[in-house]
Order: sequence, then C-alpha cells, then structure tokens
Amino acid sequence: MRIFCLGARAESSLPPHVWEQLCLLFPAALFHLYFIGPQVSLPRPASDLKKPTNKPPPPPQTSEGQKESSTESSAQSAEKPADEKPVYVPNIYEPPTPAPIVRLKRTRESIKEYGVPSYTVPYTPQLTITGMQANYMDVHHIFQETFDPYTDCFMLFSPGFGFPSPNSTSEVTGEPLLQIASPTEWGPVIPLLLASKCPIFVSGFSPADVERDVKSLSTAPEVAGEFDWVVTPGPNAFGSEKWEVADFDSRVMVKTNWGIWGIRGKRRDVQESRKWFF
Repeated sequence: MRIFCLGARAESSLPPHVWEQLCLLFPAALFHLYFIGPQVSLPRPASDLKKPTNKPPPPPQTSEGQKESSTESSAQSAEKPADEKPVYVPNIYEPPTPAPIVRLKRTRESIKEYGVPSYTVPYTPQLTITGMQANYMDVHHIFQETFDPYTDCFMLFSPGFGFPSPNSTSEVTGEPLLQIASPTEWGPVIPLLLASKCPIFVSGFSPADVERDVKSLSTAPEVAGEFDWVVTPGPNAFGSEKWEVADFDSRVMVKTNWGIWGIRGKRRDVQESRKWFF
C-alpha cells in the first residue's frame, strides 16, 4: 500500500514510530509512505552527526579591535541615506520548513533515484518512509505509469484549496485565483490525481475550512464534474481535540484535521449496445 502525502510539512518531521501505528492497525499490510512537498523535512547530513572537536575559543577582542569595529559600523550607517523609505512587503504567511529530522541507521539518500533532494528509510519490514523536497509536478512522471487505484491513495492535510493564491491572479477580473485553480499551486496537480483514479483524501481544520475547500471544487477547471465522492464531508473521528492558534491568523482557533472527505476520478462505465439480427 502506497500513501502519497502531498504538500507535507510537519507530517514529514514526525518520528517514524508514530507512523508505525498503521502497521499495528493492519498487521498483514506493507506500507510505503511518500512525503512530497517543497517544505518536507530532510535528515541531517551524516557529517553533522560526527562528534564535535574541542576547538580553542577565539581570542578576546582588544580595545583597538573594538574601536575599529565601532568606526566601521558608524561609517556604514553614515553611507545610508537618511530619507530612505522602507519597501512595503505584503503580509503573506509562508509556513517555515520543519527542522531536519534525526538520521537513522538505515537512512539512505535517494537523489539518484528521484532526481530531487530525497531520502528513504526502511524502518521495519512492514513500513518504508520516503521524503522528497520538491513540488509534486517535478516527480509525477516517476509514478505516472505505476498508479494502482486498489493499492495507492493520496492524502492532503489542510491543503487550502479555497484560499486565494498569493502568486496568481485572474486575467479577467484581476482578483487572486483560488489555490485549487492556480497554475503555480494545486491547479495542474489535482487533474493528474483524478486521472490516476486513486482515492484522494483531504482534511480540514474547521467546518468553514472544509466547506470552503469543497465549494472550490465546483469552480476549478478540469476538476468540476470530473470526480466521484468516496467519503462525504464530515467530522474526522481521529481528528485532534486540541485547540490551536492558526498559522495564517492569530485570531483564529483551529483543530488540526477536524474534518475529512475524499474523492476520486469519475468512473465512466462502458455500456454495450446490443443489436438484434433477424
């Protein structure tokens, strides 16, 4: 069973024994988790795990050195014009990349296999974890011919389909496009996922977030009318019960993975026409 977690952030920094619970729920299954996204956490390089050498501390700075540094700083401040205005930057939240995870004994680099910064950990005979720090569009061609709707699925944790895109605007109205229709975000990805016929499970952090994402499906090109429901939108029985402050707005309180819903590419049954000959 292959589970592709797209747009992974904090999920990729969890210790592997957390994901081992899947093996306890399904003892006869073999799982391979793929964390794909530009903010996926990668293991620390092997060189960073070496024991630190006892280097002597740097010599204390003398008074003359302090005077020189003070004169340099004053000279630099004098070079800046007094009437320079600060450049306005829009307040757009970008989630930080998680800290590097701890490298395990069997961790190996997979850059040659996938062509992007990546790693693979065969944690147990039942569980293998692969992380790729790249956009899904950069690695789709690797899995395109191997998708199986019976053994593969996609998982998107709070993808923000219904949020306005900070990078794309509509050529007609000039307003920001939704992220599910943005060519730089989920716009080209979702049609490819639907074409694979594999189930796509999506979570939301509140009822409003789930409703916003579901409504965005009806307006996205190559998505509206091209899917069947697998799981209708509703509360997630395994969602978090802890209230947390939202990353994008400190005035909003959310519950991680409050809701869940799932879709898959639309099935088109072939009907045979019977001709009677007399």
